[in-house]
Amino acid sequence: MHLSKEAIKLIARKYFDGTASEAEIIQLHTWYDEVNAGDAEVILTSGTEEEFGAETWQRLQVQMAAEKVKQRRRPRWWAAAAAALLLMGGLTAIFVNSSRHPKSMAAVEKRAKDIPAPSAVHAVLTLAGGKQILLDSAENGLLASQAATNIVKNDSGQIVYIANGHTQETQYNTLTIPAGSRAMSVMLADGTRVWLNAASSITYPTSFSGKERRVVIDGEGYFEVASNPAVPFVVARPDKGLEVQVLGTHFNVNAYGDEPEIRVTLISGAVRVSGGRSRQSVALSPGEQARVASSLTVLKHVDVDDVLAWKEGLFVFDATDIQIMMRQAARWYNITVQYPNGIPHEHFTGSLSTDASLSEFLKILDYSGVAATIKGKTVLINP
Repeated sequence: MHLSKEAIKLIARKYFDGTASEAEIIQLHTWYDEVNAGDAEVILTSGTEEEFGAETWQRLQVQMAAEKVKQRRRPRWWAAAAAALLLMGGLTAIFVNSSRHPKSMAAVEKRAKDIPAPSAVHAVLTLAGGKQILLDSAENGLLASQAATNIVKNDSGQIVYIANGHTQETQYNTLTIPAGSRAMSVMLADGTRVWLNAASSITYPTSFSGKERRVVIDGEGYFEVASNPAVPFVVARPDKGLEVQVLGTHFNVNAYGDEPEIRVTLISGAVRVSGGRSRQSVALSPGEQARVASSLTVLKHVDVDDVLAWKEGLFVFDATDIQIMMRQAARWYNITVQYPNGIPHEHFTGSLSTDASLSEFLKILDYSGVAATIKGKTVLINP
């Protein structure tokens, strides 16, 4: 694309101001794709150090890269005029906070210690009888046999239950994904697949018999249930009064004990959710979300991409309260979060790779004027 240096700089400034037209944005992206990064930096920073210096160039790279990532996930644009744009070890993120402007990176860079993102699965499989298997150190192949079922760890690290006979005996296993672990999946004996997030567990029979297929969850899981109309599948959290009844469908359950409500989101098929003090029951359609606390409410239009972002390796926030956001961080990085001087009232919108380290995650707060300090495995948050 043959545009003068002055024209490119003008479009770039409008891009930062949020005043660039769609055609100008396309021009800027096309130009950026056609030149190498070194030439682009020279063109934009030469002769205008105060207006378009190295930090602004870095922000331009991140904003454009982040927009490409968001466009691949879904056609959503973020408000560029309010965005804090970060480039962190090859990771990209955009965060929007309508009340503040980006602050200096200096305070962020002074953090002496950091906690990396989980790099491995540290899951524990508890067999009937109480024996525990540490799955990260267990070799691939047959792990155990219980109630006419072989329990196998396949080459991809997934746990698979394979029937090797018939039995009326019911034995239960529990798969636990601790805080500070990557997510993993298990294929149950009926062919149902379950992905578990960090700080989550699921208890299930090694083989299904009887009139229903019942499992108990604590935390967050995504289910792809094998269809069997004659034997409904039930996901329960008894201490919270939750029951999700399905025949064959895809859905997500967020049932962490430290969250004020349980959220059941239907991706496809149909489920019936029961819960609340009055034991309400409601049938969901795809794209709907049931929220269960003292009562049961339904949201009709939910962004399922956001709900399943954890499964795709992303933190996604949409006007998210700081406490909700930091509870996610606590589970992922296996940390404790404290608010010694009160809880800030900030809300955050944007996305960040779950491969980011804790300090990279906390830059979100720094850019909004919220101080975050890492002390060992504890994070102190101050307004």
